[in-house]
Order: sequence, then C-alpha cells, then structure tokens
Amino acid sequence: MKSSTRYVVLGISGAVLAFIAGMILAPTVFGTPRFVSSVGAASVPVEMPDVVGLSRQEAQREIESSSLVLAGQWSEYGPMETMGTVIRQDPPPGTLTPRGTPVSIFWNIGPLFRTFHPDSLLGMTAVEAEEKIADWQLYSMGRSRVPHPVVPAGVVVAVCPRQYDSLPVTTSVRLLVSSGWEGMPRFLDMTVEQAEELARERDLFLVVKEKPVEDLAMEGIVVEQQVPPGTAYEKGDSITVLIGKVGLDWGAW
Repeated sequence: MKSSTRYVVLGISGAVLAFIAGMILAPTVFGTPRFVSSVGAASVPVEMPDVVGLSRQEAQREIESSSLVLAGQWSEYGPMETMGTVIRQDPPPGTLTPRGTPVSIFWNIGPLFRTFHPDSLLGMTAVEAEEKIADWQLYSMGRSRVPHPVVPAGVVVAVCPRQYDSLPVTTSVRLLVSSGWEGMPRFLDMTVEQAEELARERDLFLVVKEKPVEDLAMEGIVVEQQVPPGTAYEKGDSITVLIGKVGLDWGAW
C-alpha cells in the first residue's frame, strides 16, 4: 500500500473513532439530556384517578390532566344528596391504563320522583307557578288559557297532571290559566257577600231574592241568576240573583 493511501485510511479511521467517542462522552461531560421517544412515553401506564363525588367539570379536568380522554358523560337517577356529581366511572379508580385511554363518567341527575303539590299552584300567577315547578326540579310544558268568570287573567285555575305528593321527573306539568272574562259575571255558587262584592267591582246593581231549597248546604248561596253569564251588559245595569233558603214555603214562592 502506498504511503499516501495509508495516510488517508488512517485519517478516516481516526475521524470515525473521534465521532463515536464524542457521542458517548458528550452527555456525561456537558450534561446533555436524554429524550424518550413518543412511542416510549405513550407506553408508560398511568393510574386512573378517582373522580367519584366530583362535578362533571371537575372530573373532566382531573381526567385530562392525567393524560386520559373523557369519552362520554351519562346520566343516571340517584339520591338527592349526591345530585349533580359523578357516581360511577369506567374504568374504575386505581386501574393502570395506557395514556389516552377513554374514560366514561356517570353523573347523578337526582331521584326519579320529585315533590309535587298541584293544589298549591292554584291562585298563583302563571310566572309564579312555573318558578315553583322549577324549584321542584320538574319541567313545565307550557300553558293553556280558558275564560273564567271569577279568576283574574293570568292566574292558574287548574294543573295537569293531578298526581299528588310526587311526580316522575319525566312527566311535564301543564298549567290552565285564566284569560279573564267578558260579559255578565257568573254569580252561581257564590255567597251573598261574594256576589255583592263582584257586582260592585263590575259596576252592577245586584237585586237579591230568595228561592226555596231543600239542601242545607245551599242556604245563602246563589242558585240562579236571571241574566246568563257572559251576556253583554253596560255599567249600571241590574242583575237579579236567587239565594237558597231552607224552609221557605214553596207554595208562596
């Protein structure tokens, strides 16, 4: 081998050995960090956090901060005490899983049956009744309107359904609301005092007469009015009502 060729080979070999030595010694001398590949990082398992008892937002933050993925949020009926919180999770807490594992949480939407007292809504305005329904954590399906001879417009006169004490949260509540009344008021089944007060409110002159009845419960109650309810009238008109009277002579009447 010629001397020039030998020098070239030796030079190349020295350069290769110097490069290999630098690769080995550089991290030790200069403190160069060693990096783990993305494949290696993903293969490191993580412990599933315990999110039971947390709100949905808190559970999501805890799951995502653990390098996991929130896959789904499912609702279940449960006790009122834990309403709005996570009551179950899949996978369970403490499970070792790969990073990026999907996690499902199940949160409590409260008991299936909620407090419901429909009679307490009668006489409220529609807005007040709907607020009360919301307080019971039930849902209102709207209002229907009906003319009513006594109840002012906008006030609840009936509620559907008529189930007492409790109602499934899956059942909506509908209100029947008075749209007011035009024309002659309905005096039937009122006491004399109630009829007189209503007549004054409507600028009517009330004429009271007695009519014999056998039922003691109808004593002093309007059993008949000579102008039918809803008939058009003018202020100052008179309206005759017949009041029940037990023991009145039918022949004389």
